[in-house]
Order: sequence, then C-alpha cells, then structure tokens
Amino acid sequence: MVVLGGVVAFSVTKDRRNKIPVQTQKVARRDLISTVSASGEIKPKKFVNVAADISGRITDLYVKEGDTVRTGQMLARIDATRLQAGKEQSEAAVEAARADLKRAEADVEAARLAFERNKKMHADKLISESQMDQADADLKMKAAAVDAQKRRIRQQEAMLASTSDDVRKTVVVAPMTGVVTSLQKEQGESVIGAQSFSPTVIMTVGDTSAYEVEILVDETDIRYVALGQPAEVRVDALEGLKLKGEVTEIGSSAIPRGSATASTQTTSATANQAKDFKVTVTLKDPPAALRSGLNATAEITTAKKEKVLAIPIQAVVVREVSKEGKVVDPAALQASEGDPSGGAPRQKGDEREGV
Repeated sequence: MVVLGGVVAFSVTKDRRNKIPVQTQKVARRDLISTVSASGEIKPKKFVNVAADISGRITDLYVKEGDTVRTGQMLARIDATRLQAGKEQSEAAVEAARADLKRAEADVEAARLAFERNKKMHADKLISESQMDQADADLKMKAAAVDAQKRRIRQQEAMLASTSDDVRKTVVVAPMTGVVTSLQKEQGESVIGAQSFSPTVIMTVGDTSAYEVEILVDETDIRYVALGQPAEVRVDALEGLKLKGEVTEIGSSAIPRGSATASTQTTSATANQAKDFKVTVTLKDPPAALRSGLNATAEITTAKKEKVLAIPIQAVVVREVSKEGKVVDPAALQASEGDPSGGAPRQKGDEREGV
C-alpha cells in the first residue's frame, strides 16, 4: 500500500508539472477596429513655391522665414542692371523712330503741295505728262515711307514693352496671402528664372490655416484605404498630441520605395521592387504649434464593427470538422487519409477575412 500510494502521488505531481498555464478571458462584446498606419510629413494644404520670372542675382530679400505676407507684397528683387540698360535703349529707339516719322510726314506734306502745284500747271499745259507722273510717284513714295516708319515705331514700342516687362519681373511678389514656410535662397545668390525648364525656388509661401499630412501607404494595404475615412495623426515633435483627420486624396500611381515620384514605366529593375501609394490626410483644427515639414504618423481607420462578440486572437484555433460538426483528432485524420472506408468525409471550417 505504501508503494502504491507513492506511485499515485508521483503521477499526480508529474501531471501538475506538465500542465501548460493558459490565459482565460470571458467572451464579451467589443468594438473591433481595423487600421492602416503610415508615416509622412506635415505640409500646408495650400502652398506655392515662389521662383523669379527671370534669371539673375538676388540683390534684395525683404522677408525671412516665418513672416506673414499678403498677395502682391514684394518679397525679393533680382539684379536689373542689364535689363534696365536694355529698356533705356528701347526707349531711345522709340523716340528716334517717332522723330523719323515726323520728318517723313513733313516730306509727305511737301510732296503733296508739289503735286497740287504740278496738277494746276499740267492743267494749264505748263508741264509735261512725264513731269506730272513724277510728282505723283514722289508723293506715293513719301506716303509709303510714312507707313513704313509707323510700322517701325510699333516694332520699337513692342520691344520697349518687352524690356519694361523684364525689368518689372525683377521684383518677386507674393502669389498668395500666407506664411513664408521655408527660405531656400539668400541675398547675393543667383537663381534661374521661370522661363527655364527647372527654375530655382527662392521660398515657399503656404496657407497655415489648413494642414495636411502626406503619407506613403504600402501597396498591400492601399486596397483598404478609401476617401473620407477618419484618421488619427501623431506628430513626433508634439508628443502626446493626437490630431483628427480625414483621407482626402489617394494616389493612383505606385511610387517605388525610396523614390519621391511616381513611376510611369515598369522596368526589370523596378518590377520586383516594393512600392507605395501616396495618401493625403487633411487635418481638422490644427494647433498653432504645428509647423510645415514635421514628421508625423497617421493611423487610418479602414473598418469598424461595434459591440460584437469577441475573443482574443490567441484563443482562435482552426481544426478540421466532419459534416456532423464533430472535431476530428488530427492523428486519426492523418491515419485515415487515403482510406475510403476510414470515416466520414471531412470539410474545413468557415474562414472569413476582415473585422
């Protein structure tokens, strides 16, 4: 009896030691939320990259980063020395052409008077027909010279207007009311004008009353994102602050990871490269402390179910069941595979994706 009792006690102790501790939780109704998270950068919802209309050196810079500006306010000035000289030359050419026109008009008047005299003399048979024809030709030639001079004046005036416009363009003005969010160039630096293929950005002016965050969403998650979905935005520099937002734009072209722009062509080098899609989240009631360029993370709510019965995901186990709904022992199932008489047909349980 003593030996038997010892064996029983040993067996119980061994079973207790081999038991695996588990976490239990009651089935309860909960709100289930599916989200997509991605990082990006804070930007004003409306902003303009300001560039000069002409190339040259910045002689004056009238604003600094953070200044508030109004539409039409002078921001900078480009060196106009060469252009001003061209304008003065055009002005002189216009004045000279106008003086030449006055002389040409005087010549026409003289030729007209001569023609009238010759006409009377020709009527009195005092001059020949050839002399009359010569006076008529001279009048027409002088009149043609006046017309040519008028065309020359119009050309000179057009050139003056062009050079004057170039001089006017040396003054860089604010295209909108807002704040200078970034200043890329300083006084004395040279810039390339907007007429070129890639003009130099002098500064950026943005409307800081409305902000948005541009994030890059992984290609495997973009199918869950839709316009109008709510988002929660956390800004790295504003710890603890949670901002509300809404998805307002979804890019239609994939952006190769590590690239700043969307790719319009697929090559062998980028075919297998991971890609993202640009998504814009517009912020609601942005705080005054928010600044353009801050890093942020947006968590977009893609689906939500309220007050549904839920259990922890750790408690979900997928098992084979028979048509009668009985749980099948995996070992028995494996033993009966390939044997038509090994038991009733089996089928997999219902699996659903989503919330």
